[in-house]
Amino acid sequence: MKRSSLAFRLAFLVGFLGLLQAIAMLGFSYVTLEKELNAQKRAVLRDKAQQARLLVDEMQDSKTIKDNAFRLVELVTGHAELHLAIAASDSPEAYVAFSPEALQSLKRLKDDTWQTDAFLKWRGHERGTPMLSLATAGATRNAQTYEIVVTADLSDDKRLLRQLLATAATAAPFALALVFLSALAIASLGLRPLTRFKQAVTGVSANTLAAKLDTAGLPSELHGLGAAFNLMLERLEDSVSRLSQFSGDLAHEMRTPLATLLGRTQVALAQPRSAEQLLDVLEANVEEVQRLSRLVTNMLFLAQSDQAQNALNLKLFELSDAATQVGEFLDVIAQERGVSIAVQGKALVTADQGLVQRAITNLLTNAIRHCTPGTQVRVIVHTLDEGVSLEVVNQGSAIATEHLERIFDRFYRIDSARGRDLGGTGLGLAIVKAIMALHNGTARVHCASPDEVRFSLYFPHPRGCSTK
Repeated sequence: MKRSSLAFRLAFLVGFLGLLQAIAMLGFSYVTLEKELNAQKRAVLRDKAQQARLLVDEMQDSKTIKDNAFRLVELVTGHAELHLAIAASDSPEAYVAFSPEALQSLKRLKDDTWQTDAFLKWRGHERGTPMLSLATAGATRNAQTYEIVVTADLSDDKRLLRQLLATAATAAPFALALVFLSALAIASLGLRPLTRFKQAVTGVSANTLAAKLDTAGLPSELHGLGAAFNLMLERLEDSVSRLSQFSGDLAHEMRTPLATLLGRTQVALAQPRSAEQLLDVLEANVEEVQRLSRLVTNMLFLAQSDQAQNALNLKLFELSDAATQVGEFLDVIAQERGVSIAVQGKALVTADQGLVQRAITNLLTNAIRHCTPGTQVRVIVHTLDEGVSLEVVNQGSAIATEHLERIFDRFYRIDSARGRDLGGTGLGLAIVKAIMALHNGTARVHCASPDEVRFSLYFPHPRGCSTK
């Protein structure tokens, strides 16, 4: 099915709107002109009737009226559409009647219920011509009463109105075609900037995300769209860059344990081995497999974290209690390092308790690995004006400034060899960041002194809620 263009649709709508406006204007013009012509005719009839009455009132009697008919005929001379008739009030016989239409109007006055000083619309008997008459009464100098009827033929007015409609109907198709073509040209010209978007979208690929749409010269209605499009390209470029880096890091992380497993197995199979020797190889391989299992599990969590927002099991709980439970679980590992764990402060938080405890576990595990033996790892809970914070503080070597910005990145290690030796996968802090993002919170790290590292988790209060 062929799709119609946006310019054609706009032109059609503009043409249709123009048609409605033209019909409305034509109707308004027709009614206005009809009223104006009718008002003019009524004014002429009043004026002629008044002039005729002034003349007749000065005459002596009906004979004088007939003898001075030439003076009355001058009133309608030059006005072919006007007709004048004068008759006695008590007699249908006309004193003066200058046309058949005048006699018909006089007969209308005598036969119909028609009051003087009033207008009457009627049609001629022969051709059905539309007529408008005005009757008025007066008296001669000897007190003979009479009636004057002035009639106007409305044929010319009706013909003018018909010509107006005919002219409009004849010109309408050409006017509509002109409006449609003009609107089509204007719409096509106005929509031309959209071709930039078409070209930009067509050229988008993983290798051209850095090429942004040139928003210079775009109309104000499209400037915001262009800026949003460029922001989308920036986000895509960042995501593709992260994905590429992540894929490389993942391959690098998995290559080492896989190579170790393969090498050990090949060496074990290269020559006959005793049961004890094979058992040692299998035990060593189990450690690598466990590390790979943790790596895959953490990767699966990170992959699902972007879509896990709606799956959170939110509830209100005491954050310090959750941290205490994690500390008790890790106490054995901490004692092996000669480290103690202390939890300070109280605060209620609305979050997914399981995920929050996982984030705290990762932070405490990281702190225990890197802290100075014989020191204390402190977990400090604060209630703030707009949320709740949890800090994990450990004594140890400060983190260099160049590492602070990337420490939450996936597979990023300050000391890669040491991290692997300690059993880390390089994803613990990345998981902490992902968990905080699910709760609309933040994870930060800073070094208050050369021998102290402080990780902070910030949980904002839900809208309309407060734990204070």
